[in-house]
Amino acid sequence: MNARKVIKFVNALARLFAGLALLASLAAAHDGLHEQIVELTARIKHAPHNASLYLKRGELYRLHRDWRRAAADYDRAARLQPALSVVDLARGTMLFEAGRPQAAKVALDRFLGKHPAHFEALTTLARVLVKLGRRAEAEQTLTPEPELYVERARALAEPVEAGNTGEALRVLDEGVAKLGPLVTLQLYAVDLELRLKNYGAALERLDSVAVQSSRKEVWLTRRGEILLRAGQQMQAREAFAAALAAVESLPTHRRRTRAVADLEAHLRTALA
Repeated sequence: MNARKVIKFVNALARLFAGLALLASLAAAHDGLHEQIVELTARIKHAPHNASLYLKRGELYRLHRDWRRAAADYDRAARLQPALSVVDLARGTMLFEAGRPQAAKVALDRFLGKHPAHFEALTTLARVLVKLGRRAEAEQTLTPEPELYVERARALAEPVEAGNTGEALRVLDEGVAKLGPLVTLQLYAVDLELRLKNYGAALERLDSVAVQSSRKEVWLTRRGEILLRAGQQMQAREAFAAALAAVESLPTHRRRTRAVADLEAHLRTALA
């Protein structure tokens, strides 16, 4: 990937995921920054030990490009609540926007040390590295990992009553398109398909995982459970029977392990 493509990719990712976190949610409120700052200042007077209020006001100062006041609020938030690690993400973003990429990298590295799969932080770090002329590192930072897609999907899908399951599945499918039908991606996608009662889609995803494994008993058992939920009892029983046959074909030392013994007992109960 050449330098121009890296920069284009970094900037595109930054725009695409700007709305996923607290810092970016505040960015949508550019209008009326002064009024919001005044309101938060009043709230801080009534709750001077609330670290989150200082962090939010710091973000408003950042959007206002008042770097000094933003930094002061981040400092206060960190002193009040040292475990509030998102302060480092906010500080790193502010320092990058203020034209201080080296200092931004220090803050972002500190945040990523605690949250290594945080997509927004990785994207911002990549932009910092491009600014520092370290384009190969920027490209490596943006190399997709399955955990990043799973984390994004979970953020969209949870909690169940308020999540966007369809959008979460779209994110997982994006990962599958780029990385292939990895077990990590497809198993979570199976759970989401079942949440939507898309039993056929869940089975298709499960099959894409099963073909990658020589151990069929687990996947056949899962297939039977999905078929049961879909009301297809005969097909479920066939899957359980096939799973039990797979267990019985295992070497004796494997069948004696606790996990396999429990699975065998579960299958015999299902077939009773």
